[in-house]
Amino acid sequence: MRILGIDPGTATTGFGVIDHLGGENYTLLDFGLVSTSKELPHGQRLDIIYRGISEIIDKHSPDVVSIERLFFATNALTAISVGQAIGVIKLAIHHHGLPVFDYTPMQVKLYVGGSGKADKKVMKKKVKQLLKFREKKGTKSHFDDMADALALAICHIRKTDLPCRV
Repeated sequence: MRILGIDPGTATTGFGVIDHLGGENYTLLDFGLVSTSKELPHGQRLDIIYRGISEIIDKHSPDVVSIERLFFATNALTAISVGQAIGVIKLAIHHHGLPVFDYTPMQVKLYVGGSGKADKKVMKKKVKQLLKFREKKGTKSHFDDMADALALAICHIRKTDLPCRV
């Protein structure tokens, strides 16, 4: 099973693609960001996100997509903007005919980090451990930015107990 995990945002949308090989065996295929400039009109930023996600889907042919469910506590304007990004991401997924599953941050932390209250440091360490990823010393990989997307993909596998990709 090939899973595309997406951590939505308007400035940066993180993505991670993994193959589930059975049990706790995963292959990390790709991860990165779809980035937009705050100097661009909002509609243009949404178009960049839509096209970026479409290109990732075309390149990797995932079987399923796992995306973070919108959560906000205080900033309604940010929530609206991220909600619009989620809308164009889901439109791209729909146009490719893929199933999409939403997970709350607490679900991701529980299924990947072992506790619904796991912090970023614990989550990053667990994702790196499961995917056997090592950052090269002295280089900036931006792995922090994509760890949430990869955790979303792992969460989906663990929550649904998906079969492996053959």
